[in-house]
Amino acid sequence: MKTAIILITVSFMSNSISAQESMKKIYLEEGSVSSIKHNDLNLSTLLQVYDEKSAGHLIGDIYLRVDNKGESIAEFYIAHDQSTKEYYTKIYKNYLLTFMIQDNNQYLIIEQAEFGKVFALLNNSRSTIGSKDDLVEIEITDFTHEWGYHAPPGVENRAYFSDVHYTLQINVRDVIKSFSFSSSNVGDGFAIDIGDYSLLILSDLYKNSSCLIEMRINKKENDE
Repeated sequence: MKTAIILITVSFMSNSISAQESMKKIYLEEGSVSSIKHNDLNLSTLLQVYDEKSAGHLIGDIYLRVDNKGESIAEFYIAHDQSTKEYYTKIYKNYLLTFMIQDNNQYLIIEQAEFGKVFALLNNSRSTIGSKDDLVEIEITDFTHEWGYHAPPGVENRAYFSDVHYTLQINVRDVIKSFSFSSSNVGDGFAIDIGDYSLLILSDLYKNSSCLIEMRINKKENDE
């Protein structure tokens, strides 16, 4: 994404969030950097909104960057092209970060990662779902993009293919297992059995040597 020249003002918000709060909704001001303190997180956010005064290809686009102690942990890019799938909730450590647009205002929602909620897992972090006594740790340990044709040149009607192979590492009560699957496997009801829990893979996205997997982890007694 090309950089648009905008005036960035810096404002600091001190958000004291108690350990008892399960969710925090934070208003995001356009074109400003905000600082947010939450438990062990020291977040800063930058929201950029492009309109008719911006470069033509950016009209209607919204970009949110979330850093923790100076390290980028999540990016949200809402494209004007409605055919692009958006991932509004991403997981970091034991937190779900959700970008919400409501009544033309933008918000960041911070909440503990709990079972039964949909989130996108990125390839550059290890995350946990649940609480201390009921915890699932998960990370993407490997992903490989393969593409090409099923037949050599000259073969009539040869088909092009593109597939991404993933490996997930899951730790439940210090029992570590790896599960492999391909993007071509992902579809309605694609689930992985992880003992007392089930992992439902909803979709995936591979782009520019990075990836994310949209999923939901349920405790089996709560499965739909």
